[in-house]
Amino acid sequence: MPSLGSISTTCAPEATEEVRAFANALKRLIHYVRPGDTMAQKAKAMHISPPLLSHWLNGRRLPRPAAIEALSGLALEGVAGDRDIAKLAHEFAALEPLLQAARRSTCRRCAAGCTCAEPGGKGDRRNSFCNTAADKGDRRNSTAPSKPDLPMRLAAMPDIDRVNLLQRLGAVLPEGEIGAVADTLACAGMKVEMEILIRHAKSAGRDSTEIAIALGGLR
Repeated sequence: MPSLGSISTTCAPEATEEVRAFANALKRLIHYVRPGDTMAQKAKAMHISPPLLSHWLNGRRLPRPAAIEALSGLALEGVAGDRDIAKLAHEFAALEPLLQAARRSTCRRCAAGCTCAEPGGKGDRRNSFCNTAADKGDRRNSTAPSKPDLPMRLAAMPDIDRVNLLQRLGAVLPEGEIGAVADTLACAGMKVEMEILIRHAKSAGRDSTEIAIALGGLR
């Protein structure tokens, strides 16, 4: 396993071609997540362990889709300019099909008998290959940029930065995550911020009905 401040240029021997493709793409994009931070600091920002992030980058584990959305949100926080934001959001969106292909690929340890990709199977629910221990640190990966502390972070920002962050979240998060973030903001008494988020989500083409359903399900 590489040190927390570096990224190995090779993947795990058991990684399939699809897993390697995903890991290599993630290695390139991870540099946009909090540039200047160490890998340990990047992992802390995602509420996962540094070893788990290292496993993702080396093709030993696969994250859940929500983790990619959280990474994208963290990366977009430090980007200025609509063109740069759109480009980076597009590159992170391109990780999703690579992740799906990686999760469907056959683990080399199990050859034809691998059950990792079986619908509803335990292997598909865990971020690991086959019978490897489940990644305990990944259970919180569904947090879109740290939902619990998001209100505090927003409150500490200048107005323009606050609006920019909400705009970026509305553009990259799926309807379910937008509903969850909106609920967090509402519970914190940040109704204006919630309306900004939902308005920008609608402008980005998100389904307002699905957002409302997700929000209502949390009440």
